[in-house]
Amino acid sequence: MRTLSKYSTWQIEMAVTASLLRLDLLFDKQIVEYTHYLLDNEYYDDAMLAIIDDDSIYPRGNEESFQRAISNLGFPSVTVEQARWIYTCQIINKHTVQPENYNILDNGEAGLYYKFEEFFTYDDNLQDVDGFTNSLYCVDEAISNKYMGYVQRGYNDPKTLFALKRDFFEICHLWLSRNQPRIQSIFKVLYA
Repeated sequence: MRTLSKYSTWQIEMAVTASLLRLDLLFDKQIVEYTHYLLDNEYYDDAMLAIIDDDSIYPRGNEESFQRAISNLGFPSVTVEQARWIYTCQIINKHTVQPENYNILDNGEAGLYYKFEEFFTYDDNLQDVDGFTNSLYCVDEAISNKYMGYVQRGYNDPKTLFALKRDFFEICHLWLSRNQPRIQSIFKVLYA
């Protein structure tokens, strides 16, 4: 995340992973895969064995075991509030990095619009994203009508669509700028 340039990629990844776990957004399969990823990169804790062991005695993907393992490996302990801000920043930053690719908002292009819609419309773990909904709605309506063959100047012609997409990315960048001090203060507390 570009707002956190003084932190390593690994520190950011640890904070994001701890946030996802705190918000209960990791599925068993993801916990098992991430545990294997940690082991492949020479991170080990005994609690990881309960997650990856094929023996049916062990509860596979046990969140408590994963929490214990990442805590023992030095992952930060995050509050729910901190986790929500980190999670929101990660989503917005992940999809709005420079150079911007406005075409990714088009239907059928990587499904990004649907990811944004899911996150911004239905996800109560997000922080301060009220401005995104209207912009997404306008982009979706204009693009949907274009794909149905209905193109109207000033509504969904190429120039207007470009302006709508540009506005959406501008909202993302404004969110990142506006909340940069908050995110930095959270990381400062986590890695003090």
